[in-house]
Amino acid sequence: MVVENRILITKQETELKTVKRELEETKRNCHCGSTSDEKKITAKKVEVPQKKATLIRRGRIIPPTSHDGPVAFYGYMSTPMTNIGGHHTLVFDVIKTNSGNGLHPTTGVFTAPSSGFYVFTWTIREFDSSYHSVELVVNGQEVGALYQHAGPGEDDMSSTIVVIHVNEGEDVFLRTKMDFNQGVINSSIHGYSSFAGWKLN
Repeated sequence: MVVENRILITKQETELKTVKRELEETKRNCHCGSTSDEKKITAKKVEVPQKKATLIRRGRIIPPTSHDGPVAFYGYMSTPMTNIGGHHTLVFDVIKTNSGNGLHPTTGVFTAPSSGFYVFTWTIREFDSSYHSVELVVNGQEVGALYQHAGPGEDDMSSTIVVIHVNEGEDVFLRTKMDFNQGVINSSIHGYSSFAGWKLN
């Protein structure tokens, strides 16, 4: 996505240089006042920096967040997570649904593309004496939690759900609590630890 944005910016800068050359040529060949064509060229010249500015948010080059279409995402862990401490953000690197492009596969963070009421659900799989408490964080505040404990030799899964209002641009993610963390959060083709959400229309 970053590469695509850089290509777009480079293309727009090239177009801007072409427009500048055309404007200078028009000025040299025309001794009259400002024409409607010149105004159009000047207006076109101003558009590029504005588009460029919308690509930078919170120090990251990402698309603008405003989104009018449906918003929904679903991702899961491709492999188990080991040696997990407190306040560790869970990353769901396999993304199957991402309408609105809110879920980031490398950080595990969902950034709301538009304001509204959202449903979030997550599933945690534990194996053989592992246990973890996982909380849902919205805009820096815990709004829900799930505790899963597998006994010796057991392989168990639990899920929960939260419905909450989220403002455009706010971050939503799952992380372990500071305590009640031991062992592995399991995830495999036999059962994935996953994170999903969608906006209610």
